[in-house]
Amino acid sequence: MDAERKTSQPSVRDLLDSYRDGAMSRRSLVQRLAAVGVTAQLAGFLATRPEAALAQSTPSTGAPSGELVVVLPRSLVALDPHGAQSVEEATAVVSSHVLDTLIGRDPVTGELVPRLATAWDATEPTTWTFLLREGVMFHDGTPFTSADVKASLDRVIALEGPLAPLWAAVTAVETPDPMTVQIVTSEPVGTVPVSATLLFIGPAAQMTNEGFFNQPFGLGPYRFVSWTPDAELVMEANPDYWGGAPGLQRIVIRDIPETAARVTALETGEVGFTYGLSADQLPSLQENEELTIASTPSYAYYFNWFNSQRAPFTDVRVRQAMAHALDVDAMVNDLLAGVGQRAQAPIPSTVFGFEAQPPFAYDPERARELLAEAGFPDGFQTTLQWNPGSGPQDRELVLTMIAYWDAIGVQVENLEKERAVWLEDLLALNWDMNFQTNTVRTGDADFTLRRLYVSTANRNGYANPELDTILTSAAAASDQSERETLYGQACQIIWAEAVGIFPFELIENYVYRAGTEGFVPAPNAIPDFSTVTVAP
Repeated sequence: MDAERKTSQPSVRDLLDSYRDGAMSRRSLVQRLAAVGVTAQLAGFLATRPEAALAQSTPSTGAPSGELVVVLPRSLVALDPHGAQSVEEATAVVSSHVLDTLIGRDPVTGELVPRLATAWDATEPTTWTFLLREGVMFHDGTPFTSADVKASLDRVIALEGPLAPLWAAVTAVETPDPMTVQIVTSEPVGTVPVSATLLFIGPAAQMTNEGFFNQPFGLGPYRFVSWTPDAELVMEANPDYWGGAPGLQRIVIRDIPETAARVTALETGEVGFTYGLSADQLPSLQENEELTIASTPSYAYYFNWFNSQRAPFTDVRVRQAMAHALDVDAMVNDLLAGVGQRAQAPIPSTVFGFEAQPPFAYDPERARELLAEAGFPDGFQTTLQWNPGSGPQDRELVLTMIAYWDAIGVQVENLEKERAVWLEDLLALNWDMNFQTNTVRTGDADFTLRRLYVSTANRNGYANPELDTILTSAAAASDQSERETLYGQACQIIWAEAVGIFPFELIENYVYRAGTEGFVPAPNAIPDFSTVTVAP
């Protein structure tokens, strides 16, 4: 009899369905949710918002089939999404298909959507509670539980990589039951759900094993098969994926660093999908009837940081002079037609928290005046570090900027570096100037502004207590209009202080061959292939 009762006990989903259909009262729902192990606080939340927990992804309508060969804009350096490479786009592309996250963002509406978490709420001012999806299995057959979420977040924090600042206020990750996670913070943090879109979940029992992330497995729509660095990575469909089997049987991510070779491979059919191409490549591709170009305003942008701990960039006048020396409009027209536009803030206009700032006018004479005021009437010598392949027309942009700076007496040594070395030096602040792209992966200003510009992050040598207060207040606020106002103030400070030069925001162009269907352009430059199919 007891066994029969256990088998017939309704699931959380059954109870929520009954409540939504009017078959039980709110009080009965809360009582019955508590009876099946849901915490009282979360039970109350689910009674208010049952739709959140009932949300599901749309399963594929057929068995996986076909192969898609993809070339990413940048080479894959590592597969570990928790440490030093946690903001690398190539790493995130693989992780999003193999590991999966608690929450996603709809690429069309921009709304947060359930993934491994079906519901979430701030059940206390300093506690976010997540209800996890039931019945989800890792690729090795072990069940997904709250312990895996805790281990993943604890690891991100412990490794102190680029994403760790998003979780700086976390004091504990609690697991009151296998399907509930509570993230406790030292102060209110309104950005926990947004940050959770970047928290890739791995198996608690395996992640710390040496070499795990050379052959990872997870909860995503694809299973890792093999990776040969600088050559290719292979994934195959996970038919047991919680969101339904994906459309493709096999995805091959091939490494072709040279843009021209990548385009040739696309045109000949050797490659089926790529993106991040330069402006001069687009016209011929647009004329090719066998190719489709899907464009979207993106979360990505170019910027040139100054190391504010190194002279002469300790002086704001020098930084402002460097900005006035550049003819940004000319560079957009000459080098970025179709792939970029002039930026107006230290984050793109597509991102929540953007507020347009007055441009630094192209004014070489004003640049020279500022240098003279700072004690450099004859200019100075410095260096610029960058990594080729970081974005469209990067080499041409670097050389053009160096020429503009030379015109005001600033001689810049061009230090082109291989990506792993460049990244190591970037994090160690071993540079004078650093030119790069960034993507506001979450679509929320907090990802970039607080992660990169609070003093404790020390990513570029700039420290400003006023900015720190603004950014921490914006992260804590639950009122979105208040957050928007605060981020506008942060944009103003970072821009006016010329912490960096923010010349261009980018347009993402995804290019793929005929017969590829179901792709939705992603503004975060992390394409989702789980809905994609290819014609036989």
